[in-house]
Amino acid sequence: MAAVEPYLADGIQELFPCEVCGRRFAADVLRRHGPICRKLFNKKRKPFNSLKQRLQGTDIPTVKKVPQSKPQPVRKSNWRQQHEDFINAIRSAKQCTLAIKEGRPLPPPPPPSINPDYIQCPYCMRRFNETAAQRHINFCKDQSSRRVFDPAQTAAKLASRAQGRAQVSPKKEPTVTSAVGALLQNRALEATTVVPNRSGLATDLAAGAKLRQGFTKSPKKD
Repeated sequence: MAAVEPYLADGIQELFPCEVCGRRFAADVLRRHGPICRKLFNKKRKPFNSLKQRLQGTDIPTVKKVPQSKPQPVRKSNWRQQHEDFINAIRSAKQCTLAIKEGRPLPPPPPPSINPDYIQCPYCMRRFNETAAQRHINFCKDQSSRRVFDPAQTAAKLASRAQGRAQVSPKKEPTVTSAVGALLQNRALEATTVVPNRSGLATDLAAGAKLRQGFTKSPKKD
């Protein structure tokens, strides 16, 4: 650049093209423009959003982009296993109906099929679908950390409960309160006082009847 003569013989300033953008500048301006132009060209420009510019200064809020949902992987269909389970269930039902008609004992039920899509809990060994397993495994983990499962201790508890239910506790006599006791005594006294009166009335009535019969049967004097 230093060898370039900035002015021509007639006094007109000569312009030189930029190596990056191709525009023409004077020699002193090109020295300042070159580094800036290279930096801008190396930097990636953001795409111009014309919608955002049109909405500026208006009451319309900015439009939020809906996040694109990631495509979920398609699960493999286990139609073959389901078909076999269906056939086994139909065969078992036919065998049961035939055994009932012939009077034979019922055949054992088919073993339960394990769904390969279910997730097994590592703490209780039960199986759940994906949504239920996420909730259950955390809950089961907390429960297992609080109490240690001991099969022998659990069996002993069940045996003691069964033994306690088998033993019949003796019936307790009903307790009589003071008020109830006084009421019973009063009724007993009333019964003892009323019975002799009734018997006395009965004897008086019988004696009166005999006297009447005697008066009627007495012989008449001449």
